[in-house]
Amino acid sequence: MSVHYLKIGEVAELLKITVRTIRYYEEEELLEPHRTNGGTRLYTGQHLARLKAIIHLAENGFSLEVIRLIGNTREACSTGNEGSEKISDIIDNSIKNIEEKINNLKSLQSELSAAKKQVKKCNGCKNKPSSMGCPTCPVNKKLGKIEILNLVWQ
Repeated sequence: MSVHYLKIGEVAELLKITVRTIRYYEEEELLEPHRTNGGTRLYTGQHLARLKAIIHLAENGFSLEVIRLIGNTREACSTGNEGSEKISDIIDNSIKNIEEKINNLKSLQSELSAAKKQVKKCNGCKNKPSSMGCPTCPVNKKLGKIEILNLVWQ
């Protein structure tokens, strides 16, 4: 049974990423392609699947350190049981971090909605949109309560 190999440019084109990105993940020890005697990198379907997983995690905010842990922990274990326990701990921790990010994003979403509601109160106002230009502006009254308004309003 023969294995189908792809060169780095083909992999980059297939995954719509740059050759530099692939080399970077290799430098970070997340991916280890086969090499010809001349040094040409060759990738199999398994390499592609691993690279897709790396990209998926990276695009969703996982640090390279965590990706490396997920990718290399099992291989360093002496039994399946040990590997299962260690990977489960890493995944549990990752899930906890995701839940925290979701909660933070929901809070940010609420804050943005509240900021938009305040800014909409300026519709039709003829004053200069600043603290000095419109000292009675309703936005001014919410600066201490809606943090984002401090970025919008000076």
